[in-house]
Amino acid sequence: MRHASLTELGHLLMDRRHLERSGWTPRTIRAASAGGRLHRVRRGWFIDRNEWDELWPESRHRAEVLAVARSATTTRPVFSHVSAAVLWNLPLYRTVPSRVHVIADRAHHRHSVPGILRHEGAVPGVDVEEIEGLRVTTLDRTVYDVIRTVPGETALAVADAAVARIAGEPWAFDALAAEDVMRSLERRTRTPGARGIRQAREITALADGRAQLPLESVTRYRLHQLGFATPTLQMPISAPDGGMFWMDIAVEEARTFIECDGLSKYRDPGVRGDRSVEDVLLDEKSREDWIRGVTGWRVVRVDSSDMRTLESAEARFRAFGLRPQRPAWT
Repeated sequence: MRHASLTELGHLLMDRRHLERSGWTPRTIRAASAGGRLHRVRRGWFIDRNEWDELWPESRHRAEVLAVARSATTTRPVFSHVSAAVLWNLPLYRTVPSRVHVIADRAHHRHSVPGILRHEGAVPGVDVEEIEGLRVTTLDRTVYDVIRTVPGETALAVADAAVARIAGEPWAFDALAAEDVMRSLERRTRTPGARGIRQAREITALADGRAQLPLESVTRYRLHQLGFATPTLQMPISAPDGGMFWMDIAVEEARTFIECDGLSKYRDPGVRGDRSVEDVLLDEKSREDWIRGVTGWRVVRVDSSDMRTLESAEARFRAFGLRPQRPAWT
């Protein structure tokens, strides 16, 4: 699987007229769609099936958004909610949009049509930006709309990634820039009565841009649901060569580090570099042995399957004797 930029997707996306100029007929287009050679992104727009199958869900939705934008004939839509999120390159953890989201005020509101969900709401000019020619809600407005309308684990992954986009990598984190983003979100969540506002306030209070991957965000959300105190992210531990080891999540009340293991660390040559899978495993073991030795803390590894549900997360933590001081869920 891979991510694709808007520019790349623009080259992959083909409309019916383009195909017909290249020698396709309506009959061959229908046959290719039915036979799996072409994927129909939306009416009149296609991508080669092999290319489509290689894309992450966020990139697939980005292609759907681009097809809607290119199909617009009267007004340029303002993309919002999860559709704006993928244009901002924010992750949609286990959330796959079924429709493209656009937003317009009451005067310009029209009913939703197949493949498009129209939201009615005020869209002041300060809430709209352009990304490669597409009109989209601003980053903070996008996060506000998303964290009110998706599951909590997805919401925290989106909020964390948005703050990280502004504040940078954990080892060079710009705390002042992060505070600016958080203040903007907090101002928006003061709106009383908005749909999902209670969750939006909860997620805003939890957001931390030092989370590097969605799995780290989801793991923190599970810890929060289970009643653990707020953990520390990317805790530095002095390495034997004078460098630093950065531990994903430090649960200080339990003297435990949680490392969030994505499979790409082992399977993706682009992440492994020149190392074999065996070398990666040996390096990780050596690293963990050192950290346990110098800190006296446990190291617990989790993957996506462990964090899939609250119940599976609790079972994983309990297997290692990891229990909150003030449990919130039984």
